[in-house]
Amino acid sequence: MTDFSLHLLGSQRQLQAEELPPATSPHTGRQLRRVELVELRVPGDLQDALESELQAAAAPAGQPLAGEGTTWLVSNHSYSYTDNAQPLVYTHRLELQEVEDLQASTVEVAGLTLVPIQYKEDIHEEALLVSLVTDVAGEEGERLEELIITQQDQYVDVVRRGVSETPVRMRFGRCLWQQGEGDTRRHNLTLVADEGQPDPPLAFAGINQPQLSRTIEKTVANAKALDLLVEQLRSQGVLTEEVATNIKGAALPQDLTSRESREFCRTSKIEDFWS
Repeated sequence: MTDFSLHLLGSQRQLQAEELPPATSPHTGRQLRRVELVELRVPGDLQDALESELQAAAAPAGQPLAGEGTTWLVSNHSYSYTDNAQPLVYTHRLELQEVEDLQASTVEVAGLTLVPIQYKEDIHEEALLVSLVTDVAGEEGERLEELIITQQDQYVDVVRRGVSETPVRMRFGRCLWQQGEGDTRRHNLTLVADEGQPDPPLAFAGINQPQLSRTIEKTVANAKALDLLVEQLRSQGVLTEEVATNIKGAALPQDLTSRESREFCRTSKIEDFWS
C-alpha cells in the first residue's frame, strides 16, 4: 500500500492505494500508472455528491480528478453499504488510471508545421484520430490545400510535437475550412492513423435528415424546371437548337475536380463542428 492524495468533494484527501500493473497508452506508448483505492468511506449524506463526481470522471472521456502532480480517470468503480447501519456509511472501491497531457504544441504533416488553436486525440476502433483547428495563410496555406487535395487517400508522416516525437502514418479525414481575413483560412482537420479503415458509405445515413432529403427533392425539381424552361424558349424561337443543347449539357451532373469538391467543405462557422 502507498499513500495517495486525491481531490474529492471539494478538498484534498489523503488515502491509501495499491499500485496495479501499468497500462500502455495507445497515444504515446507510455506506461501509465494504475492504482486501486479499496476503502474510500463517506457518510450517507455525501454519497450522491461523490457518486456524481466519480461518474463525471469515468474513463475514457471524463473530467479527470486532480492528484499530486497528475490527474486520474475512474476506470472501475463499485460501492457497498450495510442496511440499517447507523450512521449509514458507504464504502467505495476505485480503480484509477493516470491521464496524459495530449496537447500538441505543433503538428507536422508531411513536413508542413501547423500550430493548433484547438487540439484533441481519440481512439476509435483501435485507430488514433487527431483533430485540430489551425489558421494557415500564404505559401503554407497553399501547401496545406495541395496536401488535402492530392494526398486525400494517401498516408503521410505526422509528428505531434509535445505528445510524441515518433512519426505516425496518417491520412486526412474530414477537412473543413472557413475563410478568414485576407488569404488566411481556418481549418478544422481530422487525421486518421493507418490502422483505421475508411468509414462505410452508410455509416452516417441519418445525419442531416430530413434536410438532406428536402435538398435532393428541391434539386430535382429545379432541374425539371430548367429543362422545361429551355424547351419552352427553344420552341418559341428565343433559343436556337445549339444554345438549348449547350444549356442542357451544362446542367447535367459532372465529375467535380478536387478543388471544386473542397468548396463543399467550406463553412461560415467552423466552431460548430468542434466538440
